[in-house]
Amino acid sequence: MKRINYRTLFLLAGLLLTASALGLGIRQVMAGNSEVPPATASPLHPVFAMLDGNGLNVLESGKPVSTMKTCGQCHDTGFIASHSFHSDLGLSEIQSGAAVEGATWDVSSGEFGHWDPLTYRYLSQPGDERLDLGTPEWIMTYGLRHVGGGPATTALNGWALTSIPALLSNPETTFLNPETGRTTMWYWNQSGVIEMNCFLCHTASPDNAARAAAIEAGQFGWANTATLAGTGLVTAGEDGTYTWNTTAFDEDGLLLGEYVAIQDPVYENCAACHGLVWPIKANWRAPGTSTPSASWIAWIATTRSTTRFITWKALPPSLAISPSTRAGLTLAPTWSGPPTTSPAA
Repeated sequence: MKRINYRTLFLLAGLLLTASALGLGIRQVMAGNSEVPPATASPLHPVFAMLDGNGLNVLESGKPVSTMKTCGQCHDTGFIASHSFHSDLGLSEIQSGAAVEGATWDVSSGEFGHWDPLTYRYLSQPGDERLDLGTPEWIMTYGLRHVGGGPATTALNGWALTSIPALLSNPETTFLNPETGRTTMWYWNQSGVIEMNCFLCHTASPDNAARAAAIEAGQFGWANTATLAGTGLVTAGEDGTYTWNTTAFDEDGLLLGEYVAIQDPVYENCAACHGLVWPIKANWRAPGTSTPSASWIAWIATTRSTTRFITWKALPPSLAISPSTRAGLTLAPTWSGPPTTSPAA
C-alpha cells in the first residue's frame, strides 16, 4: 500500500508541476515577462510614405496600404515573401505537384492543403466532386493564423488572384455559402487580397482583433491596414474600411517620426498567429566552442504536434543571421524550460 501511495503522490506532484508550468507559460504570453529584454523601436529606421497597391500615397488615394509597395521602397519584399514558408504554407508544393508524405487527402505539407482534423475541413482542388473549402473561405477560416502572401495573393497557376477569371468550377473563385449550402462566386477584385503583413511582426502593438475581423468578414484588402488600428494612423469606419489620419504625416506625405515604431519581432508577435509562445532563457553553445553564452529564445507551439525555436536578438548577429550556423547550435546542459530537445533551424 505504501508503495502505491508514494507513486500516487509522485504522479500528483508531477501533474501539479506540469499544470503550473503551462499556466506560467500562458501568463507569460498574455501578460509579458518582466525579465525578457524589452522591445524597442529601431532608432535608425527612416520615415517613409504609406503606399497603396498602385504605388500611390494612401493620403491621395484613401485606399488600403500595400505592405509590398510600402516596405518595398527600401526592402526586397518580393524576395522576402517568396522565400518565407510562413507566407507560402504549402502553395508552392501544390503548384509544383511534388509528392507529399502522409495521408492521401493532403495536397501539401503546409497548412494550405493539409487537412485539419479539428475543424474537419478540406481544401478543395480543381475537379473535386463537391466543394468544401475554396481559397476565399480558407482565408476567412485560417487567415488569422497566416501572415499573408502566398495563397492569399497567388493562384495555383502562379497568377495574381485578382487576375484569374471567376468560374463556378474553380475552388479558387468560389466559396460554400453557409446560408444556402450552394457554391457561390467570389470576386477578388472586390474583396482584395492579403499581402504578407510586415506590421504583424515588426510593430509593437499590432491590432490582431481588428485584423481578424477584416479577414473573417472577407474584407481581405483592408486586413493589413486594420493591423494599424490603435496606432493613430487610421480610423475605422462602420463599413469595415479605414480612413487615414492626415495629422500623422508631414507635408511631404511621409510618416512623422513618432509613428515609425518599427522593431525586431518579439514573442508577442509570434503569439499573434501561434497562440502559445514561451519566452525562456537558455545557454547556447556554438559549434566548436565549449563556453555557452546566455540568450533568450522562444518556444513556439504550432498547429500540429511539432515545435519550433526562434533565437532571441541577444545572440551575436553572426549567429542570428546565419541559418547554417544556427542549425549547428546546441543547448548547454543548464537549459531549463519546455521542451528539453535541441532547437531546430
